Amino acid sequence: MTDKEIIAEFNNLVARKVKEFGLKEDADKIKSDPFFIGEKAKDSRLDFNITTDIGFIHSDLIFTTGLLFALKPYINNPLKETVFLKGKEYSTYRQNMYDSFYSMYASVCFEKLYNFWDRIGDKIANEFPKRFPNPKRVMFANVIDNLKDEFETNENFKWLIDFRNRDFKDFNDKRKSVVHYEQIETKYKESILENTGNMEKIKEIFLEKSTLPEFFKGHIGLSNVGIEKTYAFVKNMT
Repeated sequence: MTDKEIIAEFNNLVARKVKEFGLKEDADKIKSDPFFIGEKAKDSRLDFNITTDIGFIHSDLIFTTGLLFALKPYINNPLKETVFLKGKEYSTYRQNMYDSFYSMYASVCFEKLYNFWDRIGDKIANEFPKRFPNPKRVMFANVIDNLKDEFETNENFKWLIDFRNRDFKDFNDKRKSVVHYEQIETKYKESILENTGNMEKIKEIFLEKSTLPEFFKGHIGLSNVGIEKTYAFVKNMT
C-alpha cells in the first residue's frame, strides 16, 4: 500500500468507530443555519469565523474520540501484565505503541473539548459587545457567570448555567491537571507504579484510563445539546 492508501484506510477505520459508537454530529443542521453562521450577528465577520471554528473543532473532537475507541483494545492493561515476586502479584507498566497514541490523543480530546466551549463562549459574547469589549478575555465560564443573573430564567441559558456548574467544571478540572500539571502518560504511569502491589487500586486506575473514550462520548452528546441551546438563546437575542 502507498502512504496515501494507508492514510485513507486510517480515516476509514476511525469513521467506522465513529459510526459504531454513535459519535454523531446531531447539531449539523443548526451549524449550517444562515442565522447561526453570522448573517444576523452584531459582528457578522467575527461571528462567521467563530461558528466556522465551532464546526471544525466539533468534528475534530468526534474524530479523535473515534480514534480513542479504535486504540482502546490494544492499550496496556496492568491487570494482565504482572509478575510474581515472593508469592505476590505485582503489576508492571511497559508502555506499548498503542498506549502511547491513546494517551496522546486523549490529551488532544481534552484540548479540543475546551476549545469547543471556549468558542461557544465567544459565540454568546459576540451578541453583547458592550459587556465583553475585549475578545481576548472571553472564556466560556466567565461569559456564563457574567450573564447568569440576567438570564437565569431563560430555559436555554439555564441549561448552559447548569452545564457550566457541573459537567464543564468537572471536565475542566481534569483538563487543567493534564495541561498544567502532568501529562496523561505521566499520571497513569506514576499511579500504576506507586500502587504496583495493590491490584484493587490498579483495577480502579485502569478503569478510569480505559473509559476515557466513553467520557468524551458523553461530552460529545453534551456538546450537541450545547449547540442547540446556544443557537436558541442567541437567536432570541435579536
